[in-house]
Amino acid sequence: MSITFREHERDEYDPSHAVPTDHGRYYIDPKFLKPLISVTNAIDQHMIEALAPAAARDTAKWLMDNLPAANRAAADPDDMEEFIKLAKSQYRVQWDKKADLGSRVHAIAEAINLGAPYIPDEEAEPFVNSYREFLSDFGIDIRRDIKAAECTVLNRTLGYGGTSDIWANLRFDSPTSPIIPKYKPRAVPPDPIPSPSGLWLIDMKTSLTKPASAIYDDYVMQLAALRHSEVALVCPPSCRYGETEGHDDSHEFPVPEFVGTAILNLRETTYGFIPLPADRDAFDAFCGLLPLARYVHGLELRGFKPIKPPTKTTTRKDAA
Repeated sequence: MSITFREHERDEYDPSHAVPTDHGRYYIDPKFLKPLISVTNAIDQHMIEALAPAAARDTAKWLMDNLPAANRAAADPDDMEEFIKLAKSQYRVQWDKKADLGSRVHAIAEAINLGAPYIPDEEAEPFVNSYREFLSDFGIDIRRDIKAAECTVLNRTLGYGGTSDIWANLRFDSPTSPIIPKYKPRAVPPDPIPSPSGLWLIDMKTSLTKPASAIYDDYVMQLAALRHSEVALVCPPSCRYGETEGHDDSHEFPVPEFVGTAILNLRETTYGFIPLPADRDAFDAFCGLLPLARYVHGLELRGFKPIKPPTKTTTRKDAA
């Protein structure tokens, strides 16, 4: 498989050990210097069908906001061509803006978890306030309960890597928790959701438009992949971010067992903490995507072109 790394495209919000490539994000294993496909990169193979409707939706929204310009451009073929070219790029512009906001929220949340200073960000602050509300509502003491923040995790056996947002010890009054009344589903019985006390793996999602209850099937596979990683490249709790004499510069230790996994949806005025069953079935489904992603990323089709029919004489047009 041929992967072209794009180190020059890295930005300050890229996860540790992650590198952009011509086939999406990969992680570099510092121990063996081997590229490992990212969890979300592999899952993208599953989400391909969802990309076109999402791109069409964002393009249509942009077009509605720019109807006067579209009408003016329609009067001239050259202007129309330029306008269409601009319109075709707008969904990516919007996606990049959303991704940048999410990255900034993650960076501030990480600073809060590590007790580090951060530069105030007016656009990100509402989401940060929702994160602080989550910490308060769940009785999370950062020094006591946050065990890791934004740490790289690797599965060397299967060849993938990812970034785990939060490992936190959570305490619940009972083994199950009721659903918030306004989010109770109509199509299925609103059974209590398992919520054992112990170490949880939590992934944060930000959105300006989706409700705090929004979840997707790829979230389950993402959590399962992170949960079943083998090693974490981050200071373990025993040396607490490098503050103790026993700090190990390799920053590598086995990924622990988690009693639960959850999505933390951060919104401008609220949040939603949603436990998800990132079990063995979810992990098996994710593992099924790995060979597909590797095959697609290694596929080189540029040399395949129409061939000359065996009974046809080459014409001047064909030669040109």
